Amino acid sequence: MTYQETTEYLFSQLPQFEKEGASGYKPGLERVEALLQLCGSPHKRLTTLHIAGSNGKGSSSTMLAATLAESGLRVGLFTSPHLVDFRERIRINGEMIPQAFVIQFVEMIRQKMPTELAPTFFELTTALAFAYFVAEKVDIAVIEVGMGGRLDSTNVIHPLVSLITNVSMDHAQYLGNTLHLIAGEKAGIIKPATPVVLSRSSVAEVTEVVVAKAKELQAPLTLADREEEILMYQPLKIGYKVTTAHFGTFTLPLGGNYQLENLGGVLQVLLLLRAKGYQITDDALHNGLKKLSHYGLRGRLEVIQETNPTIVIDTGHNPDAWQHLAPTLQQWQREGGLVLLIGMAGDKDIPHVVPYFPQEAYYIFCQAHTPRALPATELQALAQSAGITHSEVIPDIHLAYQKAIEKTKALGAETLFVGGSNYVVGELLTL
Repeated sequence: MTYQETTEYLFSQLPQFEKEGASGYKPGLERVEALLQLCGSPHKRLTTLHIAGSNGKGSSSTMLAATLAESGLRVGLFTSPHLVDFRERIRINGEMIPQAFVIQFVEMIRQKMPTELAPTFFELTTALAFAYFVAEKVDIAVIEVGMGGRLDSTNVIHPLVSLITNVSMDHAQYLGNTLHLIAGEKAGIIKPATPVVLSRSSVAEVTEVVVAKAKELQAPLTLADREEEILMYQPLKIGYKVTTAHFGTFTLPLGGNYQLENLGGVLQVLLLLRAKGYQITDDALHNGLKKLSHYGLRGRLEVIQETNPTIVIDTGHNPDAWQHLAPTLQQWQREGGLVLLIGMAGDKDIPHVVPYFPQEAYYIFCQAHTPRALPATELQALAQSAGITHSEVIPDIHLAYQKAIEKTKALGAETLFVGGSNYVVGELLTL
C-alpha cells in the first residue's frame, strides 16, 4: 500500500472516535493487549511517563518530552488527536514517524490480525506507537491518554511517573456524569507503588478520589499546586515570565493561567525524575519550552499571524477550557477589539461553554467536515441564547476564515481568534 492508502484504511476501515463519536469508542484493554502481543509486546520494553486529564495533557506531555529531549535523551511522544497529518501523533525528539514505518506496520498487523479482533483506530495507533518507539530504541516515551484512563488503550504501561493534569466535566456520556465518576476513570492510570502527580487539587471531589486511589495502591502522591514550586509569575502578551524554586527563571510561551497549572505538574514530574537520577538541567527546561512547536505542540493560544490582524488559534473545546480562555479573550476585546471564528463538535457540553463567550465581540460560526460537527446555525442559536448579539453563519471554514479576516479589519479589531474544536483548527491549518 501507499501511505495514502494506509491512512485511508486507518481512517475508513477502523472505528474512529474522533470521526464517529460513540460508535468509534470501545473501552477496554483486551483488544489492544492482543494487538501488542501480535507485535512482540513492545509496551513491556518501554520506559514511560503516563499523562491523563480533562485538559492540559497535550501541553504537559509536550513540555515533558521537550525538556527530556533537550537533556540529551531520545524521547518518544504519543499524543492525540492530530490536526493535519496522522503522523503528528507519534514523534521522536520532535520528528514525526516516517511514512514507511506506518505502511510497514499496518501491512504486518493486517496479515497477523484475526478478523474477529476488530480493533479501533486508536488501539491500532497505540500499538503502532509502542512498536515504533521500541524499534527506534527511545530512552523514554511520554504517553498521553486518549480518553479517561482506566480503560484507555494506553493503560497497559507501567510508567516511572503518572501525571493527572486535572479533572472536569468532559466526555461525560462515556466516562460518567459526575466529577466523582470521571475522576475515578482518570485515577485508573495510577499504578502500585508508582509516583503520581496531580496538577490541580483545588476541586475537593476530584482530589478525594485521587488521594484514595493513591493510598489504596501505595502510590506516592504529589499535589503540585500545593508545593510552592512556582514562586512568582509575570503575565506577558501571550505567556508568562516564571520564577521557580528549583528551575530558575524562564519564559513560558503559552497563554492562559491554566498553563501555569500545567507547568506546575510538569515541574513536579521533572523533580521526581531528577530524584531517580535523570540529569535534567534548568537550561534543558528553558530551551525545551522555547521549542514546543518543534516538539509538536500546536493550537494552544498559538499566534499564527502577528499583526494586521493578530490571528490566534486554540483547540479548547469544553467548559473548563473556556473558563480559563475567557479572561484572555475578554482582555483582547477590551484592549483592541476581537472577532471569533468558532465551530464545535455536537457531543460537547456546548450550553455550558457559550456563557464564557465574550459578549461584545463579533462571531462567525462555522462547522468542520466531520459527522460530529454541530451545525453552525445551531451553535449560533445557542450563543444567541447566552446573549451574543453580533454574529453570522458561514459553514465552510475556509470561506469563513477569509470573511473573518475581512470583518476584523473592517471593524478595526486587533485580534482574530479561531477555535472551539480540534477539527476547526485542523482544517484551518490545511490552508
